[in-house]
Amino acid sequence: MFTRSVALVSLGLLATALLSGCTVSADANLTVPASDIADTSAGALEEQIGLRPEMDCGDEQVDLVDGTVVDCVLTDPNTGSTFDAPVTIDDVDGTDYTVSVEVAETPQG
Repeated sequence: MFTRSVALVSLGLLATALLSGCTVSADANLTVPASDIADTSAGALEEQIGLRPEMDCGDEQVDLVDGTVVDCVLTDPNTGSTFDAPVTIDDVDGTDYTVSVEVAETPQG
């Protein structure tokens, strides 16, 4: 009797784990490395100002969801000054997306 109860509990836990796994995977978003966001942002700024800044957006994976804001830091290649430069991801279509970069007017620190 004791063995049977343990087996039923084990099967119940396994079923719960499998169902939970399905629910989580259904809600998963596509992601890209933060370095991709940094590279795309630096390229967009280069097109606007003619000089490619260094961008650091961290090391984490970034969810590709409209409106996602990634906290990045821009380094001015001429002065070495660093600026807060949050990047907003929009127009997500699979792994295609656009970025908007808002560079702070004053350097950090």
